[in-house]
Amino acid sequence: MKRELDALLALTAQDARLRALHEKLERLQAQLRQLEGTLAAEQRALDEERRKLEELKRLGRERSAEVDDLDAQLRKYQRQLDEGLLSFKEMEALREKIASGRRRMERLEEEAIELLERAEQQEATLKTQEASFAQWKARLEGEIAELRREIEHQQRVLEQERAKRDRLLKEVEPGLLERYRRLSADYDDPVVPVRDGRCTGCTLQLSEITLERVREGREVTTCESCGRILYAA
Repeated sequence: MKRELDALLALTAQDARLRALHEKLERLQAQLRQLEGTLAAEQRALDEERRKLEELKRLGRERSAEVDDLDAQLRKYQRQLDEGLLSFKEMEALREKIASGRRRMERLEEEAIELLERAEQQEATLKTQEASFAQWKARLEGEIAELRREIEHQQRVLEQERAKRDRLLKEVEPGLLERYRRLSADYDDPVVPVRDGRCTGCTLQLSEITLERVREGREVTTCESCGRILYAA
């Protein structure tokens, strides 16, 4: 029975090691997802600033084009006036068109200038942001690469330890292994030592009969309360 219990204890220790390795791997993967998410979010924010700048430039170009088109139209009207081939009523209507067109052209020119100035300021700010982002991104990508290497290493270690567990399974008596598996569904520590007359899993005080069985070690003994497999500390 001692050999069987030793095999079970080895399996228990291996399962605890596998849980710890798996938890570490999950933490590393969570860190990786967080870093990749942060990088993607910052990249989207910078791309949005670029889009806003291009939109500002486009609006500025549109206003400038409107000014040019309106200026050409006003010059055409002015030539018609200068030629003097119109009636008085037509000439007055054309003068009103020219006057209102010039007022509109002034507003468009102001808008175009304002848009282009804002675009220049925003472009200068964006260049500074891009330079800072490039440095930050390089540093973050270095951290991401290091995390990926560590994750790959942990995955290799985990596979090695799983293979070791498979070998240990063969050393445990089938009936005892089945009991261990059932207990493992409820407890992370299905096999626990007895200390000060108590089960260290549920801390219940054990009966003298149970304690005697644990000390003798001739049979697999379980806790009267939680059902964990017991062994002498």
